[in-house]
Amino acid sequence: MPLTIKAIVCAVDFSSFSALVVRHGVALARRAGLRLYLIHAVHDPQDEVHPTAVFERGGDLAHLTDVARKRMGALMDDAAVDWEAVVRFGEPVEQTVDFVKSLVPSLVVSASHGVSGFRRFFIGTVVERMTRALNCPMLVVKPGEGHDRSHGFRSAVVSCDSHGYWQRMAPLLPLLQSDVTSRIHMVHAMEGPMEEKMTGGNAVSYGQLQQALQDRLDRRLRQQGRRMFPHADQLSVVIGPGVPQEMVLRIARERSSDVIVVGVRRSGTVSRWISGSTTEALLRRSPCSVLTVPEPLDTTETGDHRR
Repeated sequence: MPLTIKAIVCAVDFSSFSALVVRHGVALARRAGLRLYLIHAVHDPQDEVHPTAVFERGGDLAHLTDVARKRMGALMDDAAVDWEAVVRFGEPVEQTVDFVKSLVPSLVVSASHGVSGFRRFFIGTVVERMTRALNCPMLVVKPGEGHDRSHGFRSAVVSCDSHGYWQRMAPLLPLLQSDVTSRIHMVHAMEGPMEEKMTGGNAVSYGQLQQALQDRLDRRLRQQGRRMFPHADQLSVVIGPGVPQEMVLRIARERSSDVIVVGVRRSGTVSRWISGSTTEALLRRSPCSVLTVPEPLDTTETGDHRR
């Protein structure tokens, strides 16, 4: 089932990246005529003298809330959009996910801070954890791209895996790609060898069968692309053997893309934590922004594009 977005939520932590997140959120809210929410979670507020949590003593929490709201107001800078400041206390990912669940269907906007080493291995980054926990799409903007793309993304790379969850984001791309010269590059990686039941005997070579399969996938993706992305000025399809994240990253760099679209599976296996997922690899290594689209709670909502 295609996604419907009725609100924009900006997750802000008052870092140097928050202004970029808010610019994207404001632009999206304006283009779609939606209400914008800025949420900030105060994580385990600590007493300045004693290493204990701050409780409501003499208005401590009220003061922190007031300070956060003022900082959000400064970020908005009188932006001409309907918006609301939300301040919560607790773990940022948990509080943001809980708030989004209470809203109408939303698009969350956040920023990638870039964490490496053992911290990422054991707990991941905030955006990676949020991606796995949210039931709505999230746009992760990348600071330092060289250009402010809040006005819209001209070139998008869509990771078309066999699960088909990426198909849910079709209504979102026109919102992100407001320019008439919008370009969409659909990428599908053929990871493993062809199934034996598809070989049809020894009449033709493996290479010929592989090419025939690739041609069928190409035709199907092009048909889907023309139906799902009628706003695109240019549409291309790239299919071939390889690792999904490597192919997507290569095409994104070659085509100078502004955003990568990828589906998120709800897998929680140990192997995913050790080897990582395609989504997390793209979040870490993407040269541009990333739009994550979650697997629907009811997996019958989306079909497999191979069918």
